[in-house]
Amino acid sequence: MVVQAYEALGDKAGAARAARISLARAEKALAAEPVNAPAMSFGVSALATLGMYERAREWATQAVLIDPDTPQVRVNVACGLIKAGETDMALDLLDQVLSLDVEERLNWIESDSDLDGIREHPRFKAMIAAARARLAAVKSGRSSPEI
Repeated sequence: MVVQAYEALGDKAGAARAARISLARAEKALAAEPVNAPAMSFGVSALATLGMYERAREWATQAVLIDPDTPQVRVNVACGLIKAGETDMALDLLDQVLSLDVEERLNWIESDSDLDGIREHPRFKAMIAAARARLAAVKSGRSSPEI
């Protein structure tokens, strides 16, 4: 999140500095526990911020393989993949998360500035609309939205 704050301020040096700190922390956590998918998922964004795109993609793949069932790992990985230019992979991960009808995650995805790079993507817009419709149907007691 510190990286995001620096990016929002347009401070590339600050973002890089924060990314290096985040990466060092992720690497330390992974040295102690090599299957720490949350640490790896945060590292994906740090690596991408630092321009280490190939390594970011490797960590992204590994994080999802280690922990395929945790939505926040998928969201964090997607955020890093967007920075690494992997829009389709990021959208695939977000689509899986949004299919869970989790309102908290939907709200997060709709407002996370790391996802600004795909916010106008037609597939992203369609996924958000479909998730909103599913959520509304569940809240109204219907099992699925009417078509």
